[in-house]
Amino acid sequence: MMNYFPNYYSIEDIFVTQEKVECKVNTRLQRLGFLDAGAETEDLEPGRTINLPLWYIKELKVNNAYFTIAVPDIYKNVHKAVCEAETTHIELGRLHPYFYEFGRYLTPYDRNHVIGRIIFETLRQRVRHLLDISKNDGDTKHEHRLDNIESKLHEAGVRTNTLYINWLQMSGNHIRTSQLVEEHQKKRKRADRSDDEGDNETDTPTSKKRSTM
Repeated sequence: MMNYFPNYYSIEDIFVTQEKVECKVNTRLQRLGFLDAGAETEDLEPGRTINLPLWYIKELKVNNAYFTIAVPDIYKNVHKAVCEAETTHIELGRLHPYFYEFGRYLTPYDRNHVIGRIIFETLRQRVRHLLDISKNDGDTKHEHRLDNIESKLHEAGVRTNTLYINWLQMSGNHIRTSQLVEEHQKKRKRADRSDDEGDNETDTPTSKKRSTM
């Protein structure tokens, strides 16, 4: 069963939060020039653009005075397809293997509220496609067509559809005797066996002689 929820020990969560995000410096940051490989001073000057890891950005306040988070190009590229309802043709796995989770983390920092709408509409348009390929396609090699969450949904859909077909064909529907009935049957067999042994003990040679006299 798919049971992914971002947490400290989640491998998927670690991969997502290692991604670099483009940020614009809003105020002078003293002694942080090392964050920009092209900086000529030890301070970060306003207007500079640097790349910071997502694990650092998500610790900042949404309305922080230091950085402005830029919308990654992958969401700008999907925006046109979302408007034209053609997201099923996009290879999300090639754009970003964690398309939805990456966008989910960036949504609070998007001041234009673009990323949230894009990931919502993308999944809404593609969920029917996921259902169709889960029913009609047993091939699980969709590394370029689906992102990580979609791949898990597809695998879960294939398993569920297989179980449903087996149920319809009664191929996996084996009726078993309940444990209570099995225990009752065992007790009856033991009782019958003890009765037979008791009858054999009463049927001794002496009794046979008496019966012949």
